[in-house]
Amino acid sequence: MQKHNPITTAKKSLVYFSNLDGVRAIAALMVVLSHIEYHKTNFGLQQLPFNLQNFGKIGVTIFFSLSGFLITYLLFVEKDKFKKVKLKDFYIRRILRIWPLYFLVVIVGFFIYPAKGSSNALWLSVFFLPNLAFCLKMLPAIFDPIWSIGTEEQFYIFYPHIFKIKKPENILNALIIITGCLIVLNIVVRNLPESNTFAANLSLFLYYARFDNMMVGAIVATLYYNTKHPAFIFRFQHVFNRVFTRRAQWTLTSAFFIFIYFYLKHEIPQGDMIMAVIAALLIVNLCEPTTSFYTIGNKPLQYMGKISYGIYLLHKYPLFLVFYLVEKYMHGSNLIIQNLVIYVATAGATIALASISYFGYERYFLRIKRRFQKVSQN
Repeated sequence: MQKHNPITTAKKSLVYFSNLDGVRAIAALMVVLSHIEYHKTNFGLQQLPFNLQNFGKIGVTIFFSLSGFLITYLLFVEKDKFKKVKLKDFYIRRILRIWPLYFLVVIVGFFIYPAKGSSNALWLSVFFLPNLAFCLKMLPAIFDPIWSIGTEEQFYIFYPHIFKIKKPENILNALIIITGCLIVLNIVVRNLPESNTFAANLSLFLYYARFDNMMVGAIVATLYYNTKHPAFIFRFQHVFNRVFTRRAQWTLTSAFFIFIYFYLKHEIPQGDMIMAVIAALLIVNLCEPTTSFYTIGNKPLQYMGKISYGIYLLHKYPLFLVFYLVEKYMHGSNLIIQNLVIYVATAGATIALASISYFGYERYFLRIKRRFQKVSQN
């Protein structure tokens, strides 16, 4: 007799946010653009006359804020529709989405190409501490984007347990308290004497932990879910709901571009937290197409958003190959033509490689992942 499977037999809940793939695509492309300029000097190529290094930091912050937002909203839907969050299925879903490509990159990077990195870096990566290896400068640059995957996996270890709390208002309180503690901890550690090596390393690790960025997305998702499905009284809910007005959207959009302008020129204290808040509020607006005054749900962006995990993790392989070929065959050529080739070839090769990864490898595991989904997102 076939066993009863509650996930396949129970009616699943569908969540559809058409613009979020566009957010993933934009964030991934920001990281790629940043790394193009950042790594030019490694190949003796001339950089463009403006700094894009912090452009990548903004892209990663958007990723973290989006991750915290979406995972929280989906957990609230699951808790509301099915009365609880099934932790086993949550972890299986995360494993099937994250681990296959992550471990492929680790195996290729440490054993095939560039086949570099210490045994300590390997073991830290295997046990999802690549952010620590990154802070200690142990990871080869060509696959060091794996640091952020370690951050997310560490976050997922404890985060879903918050949803064991029965009342949604208490979940919100817990999120706010945890976020406040993380912010205070970051500020205190960053203001310790720079001569203290341990404090300096701890400050760097906490920066790359980015739990606070994800918690910001989580708080916004909680308030948004309460807007759509009122479950508790929050004193400032009416203030939050104003973000959906045209005036608020214009203000947030202007703040986003102004922040980018200044952040490209200067380091801003707690800049990633400022961007996480702005990004989360823009994301929540994009989830409401009836009130949002713009959309990023066009087909090219949706496609790149679908394969964005591969774009993010794999882009340095085609990037370094393009740099090698340009340095060898186009060294000293016209700067405009050189950059045109670099940007077009890197973008094309990265999208091609990410497409192969998605359709030839990742999708197999994603199909298995659907068996453990009570809430599907299309």
